[in-house]
Amino acid sequence: MGNSTPDFDVRCDVVRSSTPGCVFDAYKPTWVMNFKKTPVAVAHAWLVQTKLPNHPGSKSAGKPMKFLPQLGTAGWTPNDSRDVICPTNPDSTGWATKYGNPDTTTLPEFTPTNKDPKSCDEFAYAGSYNSAGMPDRFGGMNPVASGDECLQTYGTRYAPGVWKLYDDTRFAAPTYKEVCGRSSMSNWQNTQSMKPFGSTFSGEANNRLIDGDEYWVAFPEFAHCGTEDKLTCTVPKP
Repeated sequence: MGNSTPDFDVRCDVVRSSTPGCVFDAYKPTWVMNFKKTPVAVAHAWLVQTKLPNHPGSKSAGKPMKFLPQLGTAGWTPNDSRDVICPTNPDSTGWATKYGNPDTTTLPEFTPTNKDPKSCDEFAYAGSYNSAGMPDRFGGMNPVASGDECLQTYGTRYAPGVWKLYDDTRFAAPTYKEVCGRSSMSNWQNTQSMKPFGSTFSGEANNRLIDGDEYWVAFPEFAHCGTEDKLTCTVPKP
């Protein structure tokens, strides 16, 4: 379907699910990460978007995130990208378990049978063409050979609700010419930061994102921090 005015072109599909639905094809929705719930994951994404030259997902820079679905219609999947930036070790543990900064905080509230291990968080998201893990031959926009080439950080909790994101000094100092970020943090913080993305934001009941659709990523709590070359930004607890 369509309209003589491109901004009002309507796309109807059954790609997201067997339930038909329509969206305005030119519209780019904005995904707002939940700072109150997952502050350290949001801080990591903000740092990468703001400080690195490719500015993934930044509306002000005109650099939208480009959606890559789990089915990997491009011949490459989000898991493939994740394996480049946050590879699984031969013993089947995650990268952060073996290589994450020892000062990474996991949540002690979790029981021995429901653990919160260290987790490797990458930005731009693995489920995007912006991910540095995606080779250019599949349409990747910022390919690197390894997550070692990313900006390296880790998250530490000082009190309930009080987190700090630090430069991981075990790696080379950041040049801010990197095209990706890799951070060692609480698995709960990492996974919960994106849990609503598939179930609400990109899903059939909302924006119906399909392969290659563009969207913005925003962190309103960090709006006061600016873009100048400084490493310190404090966001008050909500």
